[in-house]
Amino acid sequence: MDQTALVGPDVAAGKELVEALGTALQVEAAFWWMEDNEWRLVLATPLVHERGPIFVDSRVRDVIESTAKVPRELFDRVEVVSSNSGVITVLYLGGADKIPLGRLILNQSINSVYIASAYFYEFQPKSLAKASQLAAE
Repeated sequence: MDQTALVGPDVAAGKELVEALGTALQVEAAFWWMEDNEWRLVLATPLVHERGPIFVDSRVRDVIESTAKVPRELFDRVEVVSSNSGVITVLYLGGADKIPLGRLILNQSINSVYIASAYFYEFQPKSLAKASQLAAE
């Protein structure tokens, strides 16, 4: 089966959204992720765990609606997750510094995780870093 392409406007819109969110939502990881032949913009923040996904979704929608450079239909493709959710934790185990930022990843293994398709803007899950430091002590 052919994969759906992640096109330039999607990459640009995702970047604009991540920049517009700034530090307000404490986004620790932001990336496009292909699953079931559909691209999702994953935003990982500890606020999902602290305040819940509805709260974070609402804030993301507010930012999209107030930012002219981000198309409103992007919201339907955004998925907010906790910074310690499955894919974030698994990718982090090999080291956040090994996640290639700003380029399309196709059919590669990164940190022992097979990635069919992804595009990472940022990947610095600070809450996981603290947990791993505590475990080492």
